Formats: sequence, structure tokens, C-alpha cells
Amino acid sequence: MSVARTARHKARLGHALRTIRSRLGLTLAETSARTGVAISTLSKVENGQMSLTYDKLVQLSEGLEIDISTFFDPIPINGERPDLQPTARRSLTRRGEGLLVETPNYDYRYLCTDLSRKGMVPILITIRARATEQLTAFSSHSGEEFIHVLRGSIEVRTEFYEPTGLGPGDSLYIDSRMKHASLSTGRQSATVLNICWSPHAGHFRMLYELALSGADRAGSANSDRSIGGVSA
Repeated sequence: MSVARTARHKARLGHALRTIRSRLGLTLAETSARTGVAISTLSKVENGQMSLTYDKLVQLSEGLEIDISTFFDPIPINGERPDLQPTARRSLTRRGEGLLVETPNYDYRYLCTDLSRKGMVPILITIRARATEQLTAFSSHSGEEFIHVLRGSIEVRTEFYEPTGLGPGDSLYIDSRMKHASLSTGRQSATVLNICWSPHAGHFRMLYELALSGADRAGSANSDRSIGGVSA
């Protein structure tokens, strides 16, 4: 991600967070208390000085009970239950399109990002984090996820199971609340299709994200320097 694009992403996220907090009538301290995200981190985000990891976006979304897409395209927060009738909506993402978020260990291309309050979040993930490196942190979040290897080979480490090796065409379905991390085991980076799901995404309660920005890993209370800070 270029410096200019990264700056624009930070500014957009900061503006969205400030707008959401204002609509909810919350101070930084109250937002921190509800979400568990440090006041200093919230302040830096609102001022365009840093972005947030996937786990932090999940914390914010769940603590504020909003859909994660609100952080990138603010929508009214009225707390109303969406219409249960068929909407006939759809979303098309062409090759090379989608919201691309790059970090040192993972690149995330979020697909079909124009739909909010959807139960599934499809992501193409390029994994550069190596299985030979020391794993210092795992990811865990609400819901479930499906992992399908498109290219390369990976090792999925989880809280309750022995490491599982996967190659092209292999798949794994896990409870996302279980701590987990995906690491590359081949000479080259690996690419996987990751689909996150939650039954509550349609009720303005964020279960899955649309963007992980890892350009800023330093200065965060939970630094994104760990190679296991993401899998979805």
C-alpha cells in the first residue's frame, strides 16, 4: 500500500470513528470502557495517526454494537432490526478489485465490500508469516471461518489441536473463538480464501470486518508485530 493510500485510509477510518462516537454520544473514555481499546489508541486513530488491526476492529465493532462496514462507509446508526424480507441484493468483485490492506506478514483483499450487514466476509489472504518464526500471539474473534488454500502450503495452529498442514485444494473450518493463526510453510508466500461468518452480522452488531490496516504496528497497546495477530 502506497504512503498516500495508507494516509487516506487512516484519515477515512479516523473520520468514521469520530462520526460514530459522536452519533452514539460517547466520549473517548466511554468508548474505551465499552470496547477495551485504549484511549490513546482511539485518539491516534481519530487524528489519522494510526490504523487498527483486525482484532481491534472486532473489539470496537462488538463493543459499540455496529456493523464493521460503518468504519469505512458510515451509515445511520438507528438500532433498528433490518427488514427480514428478501432484498435481492448482490455484490460483484472482479479480479484485482476489492479493498486491499497490506501488512508485513499478511495481505488482505476484502471482497464484495459494498454490502453492509452481511453474514459472511470473504477475504483473499496472502500469507508471508513463516512457520519457522516464533509465534507470539494468536487471533480469536466471534463466529466461524472457512479456510481454503489456493496456492502454496500453510500450517494452521490452533488452541486445542496440533498444527495442521494444508496444501492447494485443502480446506479447514474452525470456530473463530478458538485461538488460531495461519503460517506459510513453503518457499513462497501462500494464498488462501478465508470466509468469516457470524449469525448476528445483520443486527448492527459487528462480527466480521472489512478492513485490517497493519501499516502502523508500532505504538499500539497490542502491537501488530506478532505474526499471529490475524487469520481472518
